[in-house]
Formats: sequence, C-alpha cells, structure tokens
Amino acid sequence: MQILRTLLIAMFLFTLTSIDAQRITEGSIKMEITDVESDNEAVAAQLEMMKGTETDYAFNGKKSLVTSNMMGGMIKMQAMTEIATETSTMLFDMMGQKMMVESSKEDRAESEMQQKEAFKDMVVKYDEADTKKILGYDCVKAVVTGGEEAPFTFEMYVTKELELDHKLIQGMQGLELDGFPLQYIMKMGSSPMMGGGMSMTYSATEIETTLDDDVFNLNTEGYKKLTYKEFEEQMKGLGGGMGF
Repeated sequence: MQILRTLLIAMFLFTLTSIDAQRITEGSIKMEITDVESDNEAVAAQLEMMKGTETDYAFNGKKSLVTSNMMGGMIKMQAMTEIATETSTMLFDMMGQKMMVESSKEDRAESEMQQKEAFKDMVVKYDEADTKKILGYDCVKAVVTGGEEAPFTFEMYVTKELELDHKLIQGMQGLELDGFPLQYIMKMGSSPMMGGGMSMTYSATEIETTLDDDVFNLNTEGYKKLTYKEFEEQMKGLGGGMGF
C-alpha cells in the first residue's frame, strides 16, 4: 500500500498553495479521476482504488475550498484558504483518523518551494491543431514536459473561455498555463518505488458559475488540531517521507 499512501499524501499536499486572487471568480468546478493505468499489475490494482476520486474546487474571490473524496468516501481531504491573508485550514479524515491543521503562508514556505523546484524545468507546448470540446468549452492540447529528473509529464486540454486560475488544480501551482485545464493526464515513468510506469486521467465533470457561501462553513467536530510542524511529522510517518 506504499504507492497508494504516497499518492494520497501528494494529493493532500498539493492543496497547500496560495492562489492568485485577481483571476478568481465565483463558482465551482468538479473533477474526477476517470482512468488509471500501469504496466505493473500490483501498482495497477492500487491505482484502481483511486478511480472515481472526485475533487471539488469552490471559490468566490475571498475564499477557496478544495474538497477531495476518495475510496467511496473513506478518505476525505479539505483545504480552505483565505485569499487576502493566505492562511489555510486543512481537514484530513482518513478512515476515521481526523486531523485539523491551520497554517500561514510562512508555515508552508518550504513545501511551496519544493513544489516550485519540481516544476522549474517544465516546458509547455501547445498544439492548436488538436482541439476538443469539454462541457461546452473549446479546449486546445498542451503538453508539459521537463528534464531528465522530472518525475512526471502532463498532457492537457486547456480552455481560455473560463476566467479561472489553473493554480486551483492540485499539482499545477508551479506551472504557467495559457488557460484552464478541463482534462489532463499525469504520466509517471518507471522507477524503483513505482516498479513500473503509471498514468492518471483527470476530467472536469461539472462547472457551476454560482456558489452558496455556506460551502465554506467547515464541520470541524471530532478533528484533532495539530500545528503545521506536527502535521509534517504525521505525514512523514505515514508515507515514509515526502521530502520534508
């Protein structure tokens, strides 16, 4: 289960990034892991547990909320950010083990620096001839590649018709994109940890242009409050080290 734990933690950590308020508009977008593949049978079996994972991105210019539900609701992760102050409240419920972490931009500085470092050599190339319509929006293909040390690549279909910041999407904070991705495939090559290559396809399934502000009222009952440093130690013990 090491691969699954690592993926879960990576997804959660990707919600810890500040968001560019100037490009935020009110609404929500729902994305889902619609396909998973691996040339390693054991990895493929673990990835199959991630299929169907839904992530909702809600935003209104003052706050943003990322909510992920995995494994039929057995695992739920939420991260709410106050855009003006860049403070974040995170809730992590993993099969009844509940943690609540409040953090500032300064608390997250090292994690954010690691994310930016991972993308520093990434190059984005657009293929204007390869287009697709997703949920009624015209999209163009973008391929994101990096150097030899890059652990993954992305193939995306991005639209310029939505005034959304792509940095809302988990794992996209270090990229500069001309548009918002409504579908993307994350591909990782073979490695000793993975034991084979893998890919995950994320697809937008719903877009709303209005929002009920009650969505930002988090239910924190039963959650154990941790400092950001304590949370880092918990994640290190769970995932065998995540680069902290």
